Amino acid sequence: MRKFIGLCFLTATLVASSARAQGIFIEKGDPSTVSATVGGGVFKDAWGAGLAAGYTYRGVFDVGLDFTRFAYTAGANNTLAGYSVAPYATWHLFRHDVDELPVSIAATFAMQRIFYAGNGSAAPPESWGLVAGGSVYRRLELGTSVVFIPEAFVGFDMAYTHYYSSAGDQNSGNTADQSVNYRTDSKYSFRALFRPNLLIHSSFVLAPYVGYEGALAFSMGANVGAIF
Repeated sequence: MRKFIGLCFLTATLVASSARAQGIFIEKGDPSTVSATVGGGVFKDAWGAGLAAGYTYRGVFDVGLDFTRFAYTAGANNTLAGYSVAPYATWHLFRHDVDELPVSIAATFAMQRIFYAGNGSAAPPESWGLVAGGSVYRRLELGTSVVFIPEAFVGFDMAYTHYYSSAGDQNSGNTADQSVNYRTDSKYSFRALFRPNLLIHSSFVLAPYVGYEGALAFSMGANVGAIF
């Protein structure tokens, strides 16, 4: 197996943007790939850093798990730390064929559970989320040493956060309704990302991205890594 070990920037959304199709970097039928990533990033009310591991089966299926620590700097979770566990899976349904299909198509599904800490004596909130969508990409050879893989992803984004306390002495910014101790915030949105992925000398990966990830905010970042 080839091993993909690298660095990546992760967005601090309720559903991890790091759910990705790492199988785009190998051709269908190539040897399976193991991946490991570390990185950090910022988005809206938080910044985060984490670890991820993934496995690609011969360029057909990707599965992986992200672990990210978020530090919230604003909003209802202000001052809290969030620990996210997010498994994801990608299926590369169709691969580009010169005579039949101009692009490759993949479907991705990810779920996320966030455990919060740092709310003092009050009960901390908890969050669940999911994202489901598809990506379209095309593999283009730029000379003998660079492969350019532009990728566009569009998906449905959903997140639930349960707040168990509205105590005045809690550390978080959860002060929306002091008359009840339990409330649920539900958010439904979409995300649209563009990733101009580069594979250099068959070993080095550069994958910046820019796009919309709900909450009326744009995100940007990059993945940098190497394939062995």
